[in-house]
Amino acid sequence: MMKLAYAACLALGLTVGVTHAAGTDCQATSTRLLDHLDKGDYAGAAADFDDTMKADLGADRLARIWPALSQQFGARGAREQPQLSQRDGRTLVITPLHYGQRLINARVSCDSDGRIGGFYIKPQQSATP
Repeated sequence: MMKLAYAACLALGLTVGVTHAAGTDCQATSTRLLDHLDKGDYAGAAADFDDTMKADLGADRLARIWPALSQQFGARGAREQPQLSQRDGRTLVITPLHYGQRLINARVSCDSDGRIGGFYIKPQQSATP
């Protein structure tokens, strides 16, 4: 019985360790993506995209979309601390970005190999009194 409990704890520990490592890798990948975008290096930003993302949102589209955020919302400010979560076997990193008076969430979804399979920009909803 003790061996079974130990094996279950060991298996749980390995699962948590793998999940944590995948989250850490995705967070680093997300940060790298945002760093490249801020420098105007759109090819570098797309380097960690999976094949579907490269076909749907390549460097050319990023070059049109990313600068439009400043035009629409105001000057780019600081990044807030990224938030990690797991959903459907994927790691999701949400990084709030300051643009003018708005917060914009950059959402990056990574697969188990650390490739970006989703990248979304969404303004945070302002709270109504």
